Amino acid sequence: MFEDALILAGGLGSRLRPLTYAVPKPLLPIGEKPIIERIIEKLRDQGIKNFFISINYKGEMIKNYLKNGMSLGVNIYYLEEEEFTDTAGSLFYLPDDLKKDLVIHNGDVLSNIDLKKMYRLLKEDDFDLVITSVKKENHIDFGVLEFDDKSKQLLSWEEKPTIKFYLNTGIYGIKKETVKFVKQEKEKNIELSMPDLWDFLIKKGKKIGIYEHNGKWFDIGKIDEYLKVNEEYSGT
Repeated sequence: MFEDALILAGGLGSRLRPLTYAVPKPLLPIGEKPIIERIIEKLRDQGIKNFFISINYKGEMIKNYLKNGMSLGVNIYYLEEEEFTDTAGSLFYLPDDLKKDLVIHNGDVLSNIDLKKMYRLLKEDDFDLVITSVKKENHIDFGVLEFDDKSKQLLSWEEKPTIKFYLNTGIYGIKKETVKFVKQEKEKNIELSMPDLWDFLIKKGKKIGIYEHNGKWFDIGKIDEYLKVNEEYSGT
């Protein structure tokens, strides 16, 4: 089972300005607690003991609030990025002797994901990385047309369809061997997004799996989403 987690908390939170001019996004309150505290509690309650938190923008505020994690019953270690390295760049700051497989968790999402199920998929199906997804539906209020680009002849017409798709939740499971492989093969302090990481691993013959999460998932990347999540957690 997972015991270690990396929380990505170094971003600028530019889509949540002006709120993030004063505090970093992970310290924005959701109900009566900062989002990063809620993330830690949810992961802790599923067995995570050690937290690596990547920080950059207003990182000292995060350190001053969480300290070493003792008040939450966990161990917290800070990865202080020298510069912005995007969502996967924090992997290079993890200890070289990482002993456990790892949960990677964006610092701006909340969910009730079942870590045991994600871990089982990672290990039993022998994936190097597992991406957690959530199914969404988007209803189109118009007729959707498909036609041939050259002849302009109509091929199909679907009236007011519901399109189903899967979103990346920003929560991942990764084997410790995969972290070591990435650190050996890629240069530190480069910008490396998660999609860049997936592309790199696939080209190197690594296996990436999808864990389908059917429960709750909230993202606070934008102001309207942040306000919506706060309604959900009001009074807690």
